[in-house]
Amino acid sequence: MPFLDRYAQAFARTGSRLCVGLDTDLAMLPAIVQEADNPMLLFNQAIVGATADLAIAYKPNLAFYEAAGQRGMDALKETLAVIPPHVIKIADAKRGDIGNTAERYAQAFLETLPFDAITVNPYMGTDTLKPYFKYEGTCKFVLALTSNPGSHEFQRIESAGKPMYLHVIDRCLDAFGSTGDLGFVVGATHPEELAQIREHVGPDIPLLIPGVGAQGGDAAAVIAANNRGAAFINVSRGIIAASKGDDFAAAARAAALKFAEELRDEVPAT
Repeated sequence: MPFLDRYAQAFARTGSRLCVGLDTDLAMLPAIVQEADNPMLLFNQAIVGATADLAIAYKPNLAFYEAAGQRGMDALKETLAVIPPHVIKIADAKRGDIGNTAERYAQAFLETLPFDAITVNPYMGTDTLKPYFKYEGTCKFVLALTSNPGSHEFQRIESAGKPMYLHVIDRCLDAFGSTGDLGFVVGATHPEELAQIREHVGPDIPLLIPGVGAQGGDAAAVIAANNRGAAFINVSRGIIAASKGDDFAAAARAAALKFAEELRDEVPAT
């Protein structure tokens, strides 16, 4: 199924653009799960169980699972297995490398692991991204204007009258088109630029928008800037770290309900 069709179905179920980031830090988990054989898995299972009806996607951040070794990777695989099939799974991997290395990364995340989308780093050029586009029906979110404070150091450098992030966007559009398999990462902490990017790429290019909540992005400003385009608006700590007590799952659901409402938008016509 084309990725944009998957997105439209997920969005129609919730009417919200909420993506839940599973940045599951083993050192920060509630005490109630710490004694489990795999605390990360038990925590994620509880979070997914509490929020799956509210989210259009989950976005595991690979760094947290890789840092935990085999137990972390087991938790990742089992977490993907419990996410309902109608909810999109995004690998926050930010990979970028050449040749057969890129091919192996693409295989790992879009074949061996059942992700529907992945974040990729374009710094080494569009040739490093081509292997991911062999996997049709999956979305490749290219880093464009990220939410961190240091994003200005490279991404805003002006060249030929426009910032580097627009060069990245235009070059990727030229190379890979607008079939729905190409998307961009644009931070919620840049609402003015987000509005400009949305106008530039049109409504059907998916945007992954991190930074609402703990990083300071404002939900209302993001919804306005996105202007009803295809988007996954990610909240991580604001949901999964809502409580470190025994009520962590209930607190996560309460937070997800709040964000889902704030990120609610017009349901697209079917």
